[in-house]
Amino acid sequence: MAPNRHRPSHRGPLTPLASRLLVIGIVVLLIGGIAYVLLSGRSAPEVKNVTAPTIVPVTSSTTTTLPPTTTLSPTTTTTDAPLNTGPIYAVGVATYTLSEPGKYLCAPHGTDSGCIVRTMPLYVLFPAAGTPGTVVNGAMPDRSGGSYPLVVFGNGYLENALSYSVILDYWASRGYVVAAPQFPLSQVNSVGGPWEADILNQPGDLSAAISYMISQDSSSSSMLYKLIDPGEIAVAGQSDGADDALAVGYNTCCMDPRVKAVISLSGAELSSFPGKYFTTQGPPLLIVQGTDDTINLPSDSQIAFDAARPPKYYLSLIGADHLDGYQEVDGYSQAVQQVTGSFLDYYLKGRAGALGEMNKAGNVAGTDSLS
Repeated sequence: MAPNRHRPSHRGPLTPLASRLLVIGIVVLLIGGIAYVLLSGRSAPEVKNVTAPTIVPVTSSTTTTLPPTTTLSPTTTTTDAPLNTGPIYAVGVATYTLSEPGKYLCAPHGTDSGCIVRTMPLYVLFPAAGTPGTVVNGAMPDRSGGSYPLVVFGNGYLENALSYSVILDYWASRGYVVAAPQFPLSQVNSVGGPWEADILNQPGDLSAAISYMISQDSSSSSMLYKLIDPGEIAVAGQSDGADDALAVGYNTCCMDPRVKAVISLSGAELSSFPGKYFTTQGPPLLIVQGTDDTINLPSDSQIAFDAARPPKYYLSLIGADHLDGYQEVDGYSQAVQQVTGSFLDYYLKGRAGALGEMNKAGNVAGTDSLS
């Protein structure tokens, strides 16, 4: 650059000092120019997509915090009033043993050692005194709300009943006594191995759980004494447990007239049950179904919904699979909690405004759709 630069003709020859200064100046200019070129040609730093942190469910056996049910969905504008669906009570947990005299539990494939009285654990969750939205072992019932409706829940095949604690705890925190029998032959560690054909006996387990809970409510020596409203009972379940709940609510093989509402989470009519479905007016029905479920197809839930008589509701979880929304805090769990909770509030408690809240929580763009 410097040798080609034009100089005025009237300047005389440079002195040695001037020449030295000129050389130093040229070197400085060269270094600055190279630095400028290098810096100006540098690409902008890469900006990576920022993802939301993963929410890990609390696994403590002493105290568990429920998901924040009053937080609005990101797709809901901040000008909307919050739904009246947050926790009201702390939750207590107790375990009982449910036995069905006269019925026998035989391991599959004719294993004689498995033939015993049909017995299973019964997990009970109830409103308790304490901070709303927490689950505390050893807590006593909160009787300030009087007697509470009963919800009996059936687990899916190879699923532990307490793996659904996200939703079971939520129902209890809203003022329900929740009873979840652990179906005895549908578990990995079942005697003789898991046997899905035992599903035919599981509607009887749900009805037996209802009878047991009512007996506990009537026993002055029970912690559950006078805690349950025996006139307000719902059955619910997921997958095979939902098939059982539908049978208890609507199949002539297994209908239990004590049931006043049914919730089916990814369930279906099961042709192997000996009776017929929906031959008479049944209790109000809420069906929840993931649109991407490949185990219980949406068409299976649709068949049951079409056959049912009103009042009936169908909640589609957009993009959800077979377990989304039921066992972990995820993008669907809040919708499942709020819609099912409002459904129970209306049909078991008669709470004014509950259907409006159910409709609002069930129609969040990109998450769910209620019809």
